[in-house]
Amino acid sequence: MQSLRDLQRDFGRFLLEPGGPVTMRTGLRIYAGNVFGNWAKALTSAYPIVRKIVGEPFFEGLARAYAREHASVSGDLNEFGVDLPRFVARFPDTQDLPYLPDVAHMEWLAHRAHFAADTPRFDSARLAAVSAEEYSALRLQCAPASALIASPWPLARIWEVHQDRYRGDASVDFESGPGRFLVLRPRWHVTLESLTAGDYHFLTEAKRGAMLGEALEAAAATDSEFDAANALARWIGKGVVTL
Repeated sequence: MQSLRDLQRDFGRFLLEPGGPVTMRTGLRIYAGNVFGNWAKALTSAYPIVRKIVGEPFFEGLARAYAREHASVSGDLNEFGVDLPRFVARFPDTQDLPYLPDVAHMEWLAHRAHFAADTPRFDSARLAAVSAEEYSALRLQCAPASALIASPWPLARIWEVHQDRYRGDASVDFESGPGRFLVLRPRWHVTLESLTAGDYHFLTEAKRGAMLGEALEAAAATDSEFDAANALARWIGKGVVTL
């Protein structure tokens, strides 16, 4: 008699490799189809731009290939697509789309931001109680629903032209140079914003929980035009940074 572990292994192998060791019954074939269907829906929800770029039939095949290597191990299907950017980077049939892994990475960050906790409310009274001499030692925090990404590809333009409500010229200049971007969910909808070098480094430091003085120094060292006062006010106002 098979052990429970062996039975579970064989059942999983059947789902991923039809014709495997478990006897193929109609009910199991239907179940396998439903499993793949749910996984494909999860990927479609997380990666709508990738799906638009490659087309629906190709995306369905990509989803099946991904599922065979990365079967879901969580009860939360929102976590299922975490490895797709790395998978796309080495998938033979997407090598003619060198920007696609970064697009997938961007979309995964947006997907995570969508389900992240709300930003803690900024306590202006607490800040008012701090002396000016103590400002530099304040510890920064970034909104849970935010993420940073740097890329050699024009991700902001790719994001823009693939939004459902976008109307107009859909061309993308892939030679427009590298960029730094902020993924943010200010309220209900995730957005993507291009950043200057200074803002990117400031928010990077904030992400790691640096002190305010450290973050401002790092930003100024990489961008001579970085305006510390305006940057802090702007990112607090947008709900990206709290103290």
